[in-house]
Amino acid sequence: MSSASPKAVRGLGRSALHWAPVWIPALLLAQILVLGLWPALARRSALDTLAPQVNERYQATRTEHDSLQIQERAWKDPIYVARYQRALNQNRTSQSSPPGSRTRGR
Repeated sequence: MSSASPKAVRGLGRSALHWAPVWIPALLLAQILVLGLWPALARRSALDTLAPQVNERYQATRTEHDSLQIQERAWKDPIYVARYQRALNQNRTSQSSPPGSRTRGR
């Protein structure tokens, strides 16, 4: 048989219930600190060290995106396409014809 009397065990149980409003929040706070706050602060520190690299990559990607967006708008413009084709045709004719064979004032 155990050496603790049922009366002592009952008294310990009452004491635990009496102090429950104190030790339950203390346990919850300890759990939040150990499992939540400290790992989150460590992760934040790691992410803060990576922030400049991420911002640099973002700026490069944003610049490329803007350039491609401008090109897309240009290729959707029929006037731009016609001028581009005309310029290509002029370059082809000037490269295929011998120098001096084209007339001036054209």
